[in-house]
Amino acid sequence: MTRLVLAISAANADAILDGSRTSDHRARPPKRLPARAYLAVPKVGVVGECELGEPERKTDDGWALPVTSPKRYARPRSLDRFGLAKTPRSFVYLD
Repeated sequence: MTRLVLAISAANADAILDGSRTSDHRARPPKRLPARAYLAVPKVGVVGECELGEPERKTDDGWALPVTSPKRYARPRSLDRFGLAKTPRSFVYLD
């Protein structure tokens, strides 16, 4: 499975990880889907992970990507652990 680091706001990451949000919207979705997405909050680190599915539909907010299997980490992980110096603009592939 493809792995990627996904830049996301703290509020959206919390909503995905607590299960109240079941999709993420992207103007330009990753091409290699489905994928394991590590959720990177700027100035915090990687706060959790989930699986992103193929784009379902296009909305006013962008392409809707279904989110499944969210997992919150007990403590944020450093981006260094993923081989990154800073949070990506939108996403970056790890494979």
